[in-house]
Amino acid sequence: MIDFKIDKVSETLSTNELLKSLAEREPLPEGYTVVAVAQTAGRGQIGASWESQPGQNLTFSVLLRPDFLKADRMFMISKVVSLAIADYLQSTGGIFKIKWPNDIYHFDSKICGTLIENQLMGSQIVYSIVGIGLNVNQEAFISDAPNPVSMFNIFDKKFDLTTELPKLLHQIGLWYQMLADGWEEKINETYLERLYRRGEPHDFITPDGNRFSGQIETVEPNGRITIATATGPLHFWFKEVAFADKFDAREQPNPTELL
Repeated sequence: MIDFKIDKVSETLSTNELLKSLAEREPLPEGYTVVAVAQTAGRGQIGASWESQPGQNLTFSVLLRPDFLKADRMFMISKVVSLAIADYLQSTGGIFKIKWPNDIYHFDSKICGTLIENQLMGSQIVYSIVGIGLNVNQEAFISDAPNPVSMFNIFDKKFDLTTELPKLLHQIGLWYQMLADGWEEKINETYLERLYRRGEPHDFITPDGNRFSGQIETVEPNGRITIATATGPLHFWFKEVAFADKFDAREQPNPTELL
């Protein structure tokens, strides 16, 4: 199991950027974790921002060194991290799903976002930086994010961040060890079981405004999603498709709002 070393900072632009700069300067051990009380420029997938009131949520980044994993299988890191977060949240009660690729949803509201950045050398992963933003005690959200929710909103109580972080890191350690031990089939199976809206008929939309009907079928090892339609399967990378019901009042979705 990973021995997580926690380095707490009062404020930083981005815990991912801070951890990346530290890892480039010195050989940090696997499990090194940077936690920020205030993150002023948190990032999501492809330019999306992350709103977080200082001292109210968990905003942190973890350094992993998956030398047992080839670069073409690096999406497995995304799977185990999202499963770990979902397990942690479900231990507090409630139902949580993974919205492809690695957001965590409570019904139709987003409670957690993850940004994973991999440093590669040829076919090898030198290290992975896993950035996590989990809404914990924030009561209200003022950004234009369409559907945020926090643990406080769901459970109507406040949580001790210093107690909750080790619980979450423990779950990450458990799922990461499963990956290291070769339990990929079980990880893939569980990821699909917990995938938000999988197997349900929905309308989808692409960035150019093309709408079609189908249902999420699977996620390939490289992270590409497969949507089954009446005319055959369609395949999409990150930010190439979205659920159309999120954009019924508009012709086209904003790229940062796509799946």
